[in-house]
Amino acid sequence: MTSAADSMAAHTRLRSWWIHGTALALLFAVILIAFRGDVAAAVEVWWLYPTYSHCFLIIPIALWLVWEKRAELGAMAPAVDFRALWFAPLLLLMWLAGQILTVNEVHQFAVIGFMEVAIGASLGLHVYRKLWFPALYLFFLVPSGGYLIAPMQHFAASFVDVALSVIGIPHHVEGTLFELSNGSFEIAEACAGLRFLIATVALGVLFAYMVFRKWYKVVLFLVACVVVPLIGNALRIVGIMLLAHFTSNEYGVGADHLVYGWGFNVAILLILLLLGSFFRDSPEEPKIVAAGDAAADGLPRVAGMFVLAAILISIGPAWAAWHDHRVFKPATASLTAPLHVPGWEVDSIDDNWEPSYPQTDAHLKLFLVPNGDLADSAVDLYLAYYGQSGGAHTLTAHINYLWDDKLWTQVRSGSASASLNGHPIAWQETIIASSVGRRMIWSTFWVDGTFTASPLTVKLLQARGILEGHEGQALIAVSTAVSGTDDEARRSLTHALAALGELQPRLDATNSQ
Repeated sequence: MTSAADSMAAHTRLRSWWIHGTALALLFAVILIAFRGDVAAAVEVWWLYPTYSHCFLIIPIALWLVWEKRAELGAMAPAVDFRALWFAPLLLLMWLAGQILTVNEVHQFAVIGFMEVAIGASLGLHVYRKLWFPALYLFFLVPSGGYLIAPMQHFAASFVDVALSVIGIPHHVEGTLFELSNGSFEIAEACAGLRFLIATVALGVLFAYMVFRKWYKVVLFLVACVVVPLIGNALRIVGIMLLAHFTSNEYGVGADHLVYGWGFNVAILLILLLLGSFFRDSPEEPKIVAAGDAAADGLPRVAGMFVLAAILISIGPAWAAWHDHRVFKPATASLTAPLHVPGWEVDSIDDNWEPSYPQTDAHLKLFLVPNGDLADSAVDLYLAYYGQSGGAHTLTAHINYLWDDKLWTQVRSGSASASLNGHPIAWQETIIASSVGRRMIWSTFWVDGTFTASPLTVKLLQARGILEGHEGQALIAVSTAVSGTDDEARRSLTHALAALGELQPRLDATNSQ
């Protein structure tokens, strides 16, 4: 009798797993279809940027971790748990915030969050507690961390500067550019070490889960997974510079620095994992507890959960589709009409600097030459206008840039203040350099009547503009060649902006139509 009862309970659990597993698979399909744009954007980043190529391994790793728990899971009975759906409205607000602020990482974290909700609602929170690590490990699918590149570049540059000074090698540093006696070196974005850091953290989290049981060991190891890549990457750069310096650039430049660099990074990672293994804890034996013969959820209850979850998941994408596809054609004729700039001759832009904002509703590109009475340098003006934000159609889209980084290198950045139409405005000042010389760029953003040099403030103003129905936004950038001192270049830009008083009224008029 006992054997027959056990067999019946096992059969019931197996049938229940098929029903609940099918519901979960269908919810995953709804999520992938509803958020296909976010999913495609993430996969595109994995494919195009080596920094995130490890993301292709996250799903196989998570599935393998689930497979390792198959015996424990087989003894459990899945059950619908509507409590998990309480998190769906919070994730919906998070996704909508990402949509309004045009932050891909927020979108994609919310999508993974919906997957977590789907697992908890379809299988039950008791099953989710058993699957917590492979489920949460899916958050590494989000290609995040690009905002760390600049700080990591500056950290590496400061470290290299100190190291070369301690060693006694004469050098000159400007931003991330290093001048040695027999060569020039740049700590480019690809050399910042983000790829090494993210891969180390992703692997380190998995290693800590599998090897450690005590929380303080986990914390110490994960701290090491952040600190070691930062210092290790800086040491790698120092080593490559020294190798190139002492071999008169015969070694350590070109493709060599990539090969040597990755060899060094892999060695550091292996040493880190080896040291961590010396402090591993004894593995816990899996606890397999029979679930008994609790009655399985009926199909109506599972179907009801699926319908409710699918509706909650689809609200955000439905609103976004309505917002992005409504007919909206801003009247930009007055914005792009010929400008009158007192004291300056206006011509078409013909310089070697030009920003790229490819999905604008309107733009201006002008070359301002001072009249004979002014002792200023020529100034380039670039204005990019968006009447409505969404996707790549926004100021802060990742495809936009102020200069071509294949031709120009950023030397220094800071802040500046200058008046436009009689009102003081904050500007972002950037010095770039190339083989043709140096340029100074002043740039600021305009969103629904407000000027700011902060990309974060831009996103907050975009959210307000969408809610109020005035989504107009623009980039204003002026640039001049630095042929003398920086102060002389600043004076030229200040004088040009003082003469461009027509810009702000035109922007305000365009956005009010």
